[in-house]
Amino acid sequence: MNLSRHYLRCSTLILIFVFFHSPGNTVSWEDELTLEDQGKSIENIIEIHISRVEYQNVKIIDGTKISLKKPLVIINGDSISSKDIHTRGKSTLNFRRKSFSFSLEKKAKFLNRDQTMSMKKFYAISLSMDKSYIRNRLAFEMMEEIQLFELFYSYCELRINDHSEGIYLIVERPQDWAMKKKNSPFVIRRGFNHKIDKIKTSEKIDKSETKNYKNYYSRIYKSLKKYEGRELYEVLSQWLDVEVYMKWLAFNFFVRNGDYTDEVYFCINPAIDKFMIIPWDYDDIFAAVPHEGMHGKKKAIGDKFIFSSEDLLDKKIVNDPYLYKEYLIQLKKVLSQLSSAALKNVFQNTYADLFPYYSKEDIIDMSQYDQHKNVNFETLEMDMNTLYNQLIISRISFLSNLKETTSDE
Repeated sequence: MNLSRHYLRCSTLILIFVFFHSPGNTVSWEDELTLEDQGKSIENIIEIHISRVEYQNVKIIDGTKISLKKPLVIINGDSISSKDIHTRGKSTLNFRRKSFSFSLEKKAKFLNRDQTMSMKKFYAISLSMDKSYIRNRLAFEMMEEIQLFELFYSYCELRINDHSEGIYLIVERPQDWAMKKKNSPFVIRRGFNHKIDKIKTSEKIDKSETKNYKNYYSRIYKSLKKYEGRELYEVLSQWLDVEVYMKWLAFNFFVRNGDYTDEVYFCINPAIDKFMIIPWDYDDIFAAVPHEGMHGKKKAIGDKFIFSSEDLLDKKIVNDPYLYKEYLIQLKKVLSQLSSAALKNVFQNTYADLFPYYSKEDIIDMSQYDQHKNVNFETLEMDMNTLYNQLIISRISFLSNLKETTSDE
C-alpha cells in the first residue's frame, strides 16, 4: 500500500475513533469508502476543429471572451453544424482551459451511466477551479439524492484540433431546464445584494406578466422589513417555495459552499405560480470559510447553522426564531436523506466516472494549467477520502446538535 494513502487511512480512523467514543455517536466500519475502477469507459468526447490562429486565441489567459467561427464539431462521432460556440464564465477565462457555451443546429446525444440526454444547447465546463474535478459532480448527485434539483450532467473529454483539452463537465443549461422541462415562463439569476443579474422570459408572456414576476421577486425582499415570524413565513410563501429554498440553504451549509449568494436562479413554477430555485456552480464547496469571511459571518448571524450571511433573505431566515426553527427542520431532512450509505454511493460513483479520464495521460496532463495543478490518482483518492470523512463526521455532529436543540425546546 502507498505510504501516504496508508497514513491517510490510519489518521482518518483515529479521528473517527476519537470523535465517536461518546455514547450515542457510532460509526459502522461498513461506512469506509472504497474507491475502485468499475470498468467504465469514456462516455463522451467533443471534438472541435478551428484555425491555428483561432486556437491560439482560445489559449490566451487575459479574460477575453471568444466566439469560434464556424468550427467543425464532432460529438460522440456525430458531425454537427453549430450556430454559436463561445467561451463563457468570469474567473475561468483567465485559465488556459476555457469553458464553452454550445448552440448547435441539431441535438447532440450525451451519456451518463443509464441516462441519455439530447441537447442543442449546453455548457461544457472546464472545471479549471474545481479541485480534483469532483466538487460539482459530487454536489449534483447529492442534490439528486435529496430531491432538491436534478439536471443533466456528465464528464466529457474536449479535444481541439486533435489535442486533448482535458476533463470537462457537460451541464444542461439552467434556463433550458426551467423553460423546457418545467414550462417556466420567467427565469432570473440572482446577483450580489439580491440584484437581478439576468432575466430570461418565455415568448408566450407579455410585458405586463414580466413586470408582475419582477414584482414577485422584489416583494420577497421588501417583506423582510415589514413582517416577522409565522406571518413573514406565510407572506414569503406567496411568492417563493420557502421549504425548497431552506433546503437549498441547508445543503449549502452541510457541504460548506463558500460562494452561493449569486450562484442561484429563481424561476417561476407555473404549477404553483411562485418561484422555485435552480442551484448553480459548486466548485467552492468544502470551503474553510464563507465568501465574506468567518468574522463577517459571526457578526451578522453568530454561530447559526448556515454557512454564509451575505444575502438579506438568508440572514432573516436564521435571525428570525420562527423561520430558523422551520429551517432546522429542513436541515434535519437533508442530513437524514444524505445518510452515510447515500454519501458513500455518491463518492464511489464519482470516482468510477472519473477513472477512465484519469487513466489517459494526455487528458490528465492538462491539469497543469488549472488552479490546483497536476492531479493524479493518489491526490484524487486522498481528496475524496478526506472530504467523505469530513461529511460523515459533520453529519453525525449536526444531527446530535439538532437533537439537543429540539429537546431544549
